[in-house]
Amino acid sequence: MPNENNDHSIQHIGNTILVVMMEVEPEGEEAFERWYNDEHLPERLEIPGYVSARRFKLEEGEGVLKYLCIWELEDASPLESDMYKAQRARPSEIRDRANQYITQRARGLYKQIYPLTGAYEDHSGYYPEQVRG
Repeated sequence: MPNENNDHSIQHIGNTILVVMMEVEPEGEEAFERWYNDEHLPERLEIPGYVSARRFKLEEGEGVLKYLCIWELEDASPLESDMYKAQRARPSEIRDRANQYITQRARGLYKQIYPLTGAYEDHSGYYPEQVRG
């Protein structure tokens, strides 16, 4: 949204994303949701270098997994941090319960290639003329 100087606000985003997709057995979705939302997201976002996370549930499609989380990171270094390793090693009953229901998992780390920083947005102000009746 433009400010009073007609400048567009800039949202801080990371230039690296971690994409995690999962398939969960229907009877375990409640435990999975509770773990991901109440424990996993908050603890990961405490790690310096994590910027944000967004979760999605598949609406339509084939050959893809039902749950998707996109983690924005400043770079890949948080995944090598002592804090990350400590979180992974820490016992968690809720995580163990949720993981019993995860049947498939895919994970990929992506580095932004264009634009080099930020996000590509069209702020030119050009919009095709609308046909009026």
